[in-house]
Amino acid sequence: NFAQKRHETGFDVPFYGMADFFDGLSFLAMAHQSSDQKWILSANESISNIDHFAKVSPSNCEHKLLLLQAEMKSIMGEVEEASNKYELAISAAERNEFIHEQAIANERAAEFFLRNGD
Repeated sequence: NFAQKRHETGFDVPFYGMADFFDGLSFLAMAHQSSDQKWILSANESISNIDHFAKVSPSNCEHKLLLLQAEMKSIMGEVEEASNKYELAISAAERNEFIHEQAIANERAAEFFLRNGD
């Protein structure tokens, strides 16, 4: 597990949740493909860490938290809540000028809507 190795080597510098954000997206992608609960547990840890950063620096992390929450809602089959979180994540990323992360949110939302027939 790359995230675990990074943490063990001491290169786990948070940069306002960047590592947790991308780890969380990776864990959630694995959770979509596997029934192994370890991915959900790892994703929940990343979401918890991002939640902390979002409270300290909302303009840097709110959209990250919303996107991870949307992905989790998608996995849990909570379609309406997931849809709402994707839209909020895209809006927050745009508002705070995180264009590259807005693109990621749009991509994840598009895949969600395709999967759910919208």
